[in-house]
Amino acid sequence: MWTRRRFIEAACSTGVASAALRSNEAGAAVPALPAERTKKESSKPLSETPVQAARALLYRQLGERASQFELKLIPLEGGNEVYEISAANGRVYLAGSSAVAMCRGAYSYLRATCNVMITWSGRHVELPAAFPDAPMQRVVCPYKFVQYFNPCTYGYTMAFWDWARWEKELDWMALHGITMPLALEGQEAIWDRVWRSLGLSEAEIAEFSTGPAHLPWHRMGNVNNIDGPLPEHFIEQKRVLQRKILDRMRSLGMRPVAPAFSGFVPQGFKRLHPKAETFTLLWLPEEFKTIPRSTRTFILHPGEQDLYRLIGKKFIEEYKAEYGEVQYYLADTFNELAVPVREEHRFEDLERFGRTVYEGILAGDPNGTWVMQGWLFVYDVAFWNSESVAALLRGIPNDRMLIIDYANDLAPAVKGKYAPGQWKTQKAFFGKQWINGMAHTFGGNNNVKGNLKLMASEPASVLTSPERGNLVGWGMCPEGIETNEVVYELMTDAGWQREAIDLKQWIPAYCRSRYGACPPVMLEAWTLLMQSAYSAHIWMTHQAWQTEPSLAPAAASVDAGPTFRRAVALFLSCAPELGQKELYRNDLIELVVQAAGGSVDQTFSLAVQAGQSHQNEVATEYAAHALGWMGRMDALLNLRPDRRLETWMQAARSYAKSDDEAAYYDENARRLITTWGWPELSDYASRAWSGLTRDYYASRWEAWFASLHAGRPFSLDIWQQTWLSSPYQPSKPMEVPDLIAEAQALLNDTQHAG
Repeated sequence: MWTRRRFIEAACSTGVASAALRSNEAGAAVPALPAERTKKESSKPLSETPVQAARALLYRQLGERASQFELKLIPLEGGNEVYEISAANGRVYLAGSSAVAMCRGAYSYLRATCNVMITWSGRHVELPAAFPDAPMQRVVCPYKFVQYFNPCTYGYTMAFWDWARWEKELDWMALHGITMPLALEGQEAIWDRVWRSLGLSEAEIAEFSTGPAHLPWHRMGNVNNIDGPLPEHFIEQKRVLQRKILDRMRSLGMRPVAPAFSGFVPQGFKRLHPKAETFTLLWLPEEFKTIPRSTRTFILHPGEQDLYRLIGKKFIEEYKAEYGEVQYYLADTFNELAVPVREEHRFEDLERFGRTVYEGILAGDPNGTWVMQGWLFVYDVAFWNSESVAALLRGIPNDRMLIIDYANDLAPAVKGKYAPGQWKTQKAFFGKQWINGMAHTFGGNNNVKGNLKLMASEPASVLTSPERGNLVGWGMCPEGIETNEVVYELMTDAGWQREAIDLKQWIPAYCRSRYGACPPVMLEAWTLLMQSAYSAHIWMTHQAWQTEPSLAPAAASVDAGPTFRRAVALFLSCAPELGQKELYRNDLIELVVQAAGGSVDQTFSLAVQAGQSHQNEVATEYAAHALGWMGRMDALLNLRPDRRLETWMQAARSYAKSDDEAAYYDENARRLITTWGWPELSDYASRAWSGLTRDYYASRWEAWFASLHAGRPFSLDIWQQTWLSSPYQPSKPMEVPDLIAEAQALLNDTQHAG
């Protein structure tokens, strides 16, 4: 179903590791790092105090103006982070319980008094000559944890990040008050050591692996053997990267969540333990009927407690020897998987599973806390009734488990199958610690969307609910980031206050921080955005032009209707005043592309209808309009480096040490965001990106119409696999001499589509 590099095929078929995969630039073998070396490395104490870490971050963001901040450390309040901030005579006085608390305090002050915004796509930092005076303010975080990341983020967005990008993200996290991030890089180096120490061969480990972009689902037990094995030096680069990430997280005062053993083992494990009982698990068995058997996963029976303890202990001990101390461990055993229990002994088997996974963690860290996503309860509501959930959790002490209930913004339209609000259904998880969270984005889609009203009000509502149980945190768990920056400014604010956020005050302040001003017409534009694209959360966000042609006429789910278009026109009318501001220009590009995309959807629908009615000239005319607009949308997106397919591909190829490896990373990276790996997930991770728009979506439409007009069948699978198996050679995008003029022209030209 997918194309593999020849050198990968050779590695698997011969039963030995490929020399191309296991070599460095000089062609010499890359040896495994000895445990003695890693233990010596990890014994090094942290080099920064909280004050030094916060000061270094402020210098990275503000330059010499950071010297005007006076910093000091103060105690936690009731176990929660706290900061105090005031300003007088051009000096800012900041005290915090950690570097994160200090940075959060600094960013809140800068936003409120200096109209500053620091985010993924750019910055608005125009500081006054002297920092404004401000009375002392003391802010106590209402949560023990402000949690961040979804395991899938490590694929859909972060698969190929380097340290420079990670450092930028860690700064963003501290400024926005994140205290509990998932820290999932670098674990393959540890698993490699564990499996080898248990006697698995290189070939068995390679067969178990996936490609870099698919690692999140391999880690969660959903798939094996897609685009693997991982190149050895990729594993090594991620090992080095994770050391830097964890060191920085700790110096900032964050509490990282590390991986742990969930029960999944390579198929070769049965050779070593032929009497060990395992289950073969199926990912989404009803929907993914064509998934090859070679990708399916194996989990140890919960009766194999000795093996759970052995593997769990080995992994955590190796992990700590490499990366240092951790306390929180993520282990997801049944994430979107059929649960292998006997129906007549369901509750007994579930309790045994829960207790066994927990004991595997305890074997490696007697003080460890098991962290689990609550998504399995949301996803398979038919199986996970209250009795089943209670049984799974029963054997774990309440203070040694933490559940991330992150789907509390799930759209009402999908509640027939999925069940958000599990904390209510499951009685606040029967006394376990839990985090109230929201997902916002699935597949890393970057269309304009999000339920701002819900995000502003729901966290405070849950905080005061008498049914909240042992609520300890607020979480943001998108499957992809670098999108809809208003959502994350709002959600991170919600993590640091008890009261509901008044959007009538918050939105104008947001606009002033983001654009430098909020003229009345801008506020009117945002009022309409909150009535349209930012009024509801939807499950998967596609426009029809981003979906395979056979499904496209009914596939649009993104708001690009009349209210949204009026909002975009008003937003664009602010260009004379704000048109040179980076963040205004970034937002303008996305708003205009989405508005124009709605017209492309309508026009393609008419073209499809005409083509199927054999009105070829009419179909050709409609298709030409739609494809022309797509080229112009692509050109606008190309003005933003973070909205280019080439940026994603360059990051992937940067890990390569040879041309063959570059081609391998190229294909794996593009597969994730197009077909994923099989037809059922095609376009799940669709992106409004330059390059992807003109060279994939538009080209696919052109090929489909050509087949339709020629009267021959169109094989979508062959077209897509051909595109994936050929190294990406980007075509030249259209030029945009003037963003504002072209945005206005495209909006005008698509006004009366169809």
